[in-house]
Amino acid sequence: MSLDQIMQEQPEVINSMYRYKHTIFKDGSLSEKEKELVAVAVICVLKCEECLEVHAQRALQLGATKDEIREAVMVAMYLAGPQAAIWSKKIDQYISDHPKNDE
Repeated sequence: MSLDQIMQEQPEVINSMYRYKHTIFKDGSLSEKEKELVAVAVICVLKCEECLEVHAQRALQLGATKDEIREAVMVAMYLAGPQAAIWSKKIDQYISDHPKNDE
């Protein structure tokens, strides 16, 4: 079942997911940008292509640099090993295709 299908059949489920995400990603002890960097690193382990675009794009919008994103990915690579390294290529491709906040 896709998110689109759930949205059509049970919009309250998707809406509650987005409210939860909004609450979690608000600035707190960590800034929203830092939380997005954590999310990008976790994506390397979870291997979620849609998540990659959403969180890498949001991190860039919040002012994350390519170097910050790459550094977060390196932490994931260290902790998760080769599988994260494979996904780091996808993240690197995404941030190369979206030239914002270069350092």
